[in-house]
Amino acid sequence: MKNNFWKNLKCLKVVLAFALLSVASSFAQGLPAGSASTGSAGVVANPMGQAPVAGNMMGMRLPLFLGGSLGFGSGAGVGTESNIGVCEIKPMLGAWMPGLAFVRLGYGFSSYDEKNEDGNINEVEHSNFSVDLGFHLMSEFYLMGSYSRVNALSENGDVSWNEWSVGFGTFWIVFSRTFLTLDVGYHWVREHYDPFLDTKVSGGRMQINLGFAVFVY
Repeated sequence: MKNNFWKNLKCLKVVLAFALLSVASSFAQGLPAGSASTGSAGVVANPMGQAPVAGNMMGMRLPLFLGGSLGFGSGAGVGTESNIGVCEIKPMLGAWMPGLAFVRLGYGFSSYDEKNEDGNINEVEHSNFSVDLGFHLMSEFYLMGSYSRVNALSENGDVSWNEWSVGFGTFWIVFSRTFLTLDVGYHWVREHYDPFLDTKVSGGRMQINLGFAVFVY
């Protein structure tokens, strides 16, 4: 498990570097001084439908963003020995119109230990490609659904399966073009043969994702 901790720490460094580049891009394209004043050049309508307020408006020009998330959960698809912990680190990109809808594409990765019936522990490299669709209900609150294609690699063999999820979330605006996000959802793990456990596996899990989104322009 110690090896998995250090591997996840390295993955976290990748996400933090991704976040730093995103934030740098956001601030590098900041609005001109005084642009929050009425009638000034460069004012962009607040996508939340609120009147522009200095220091508290979304200064985006296009709805394109970069971001990332940490996924916490337990149950099917995260390893029998994982319990509750960081089960996924996921850089993301997509398009988001706050107050309306969003689409997010992500590639998550992690590693964990899996124990088979003989008591042998195998290290599993876990990755998935996901597509999230969300629709806002009340300003910053939204419903979302997602599809994921998951892969798990080990010395004992490789396995892939599909996951579907539904959930809800919210976000908080920080700085001029940056969101902090919180998603809660239930994941359905479709039945598949697990060569690590030598049996068919299916089920579900609850997962919480803490993330961020930075509008790059």
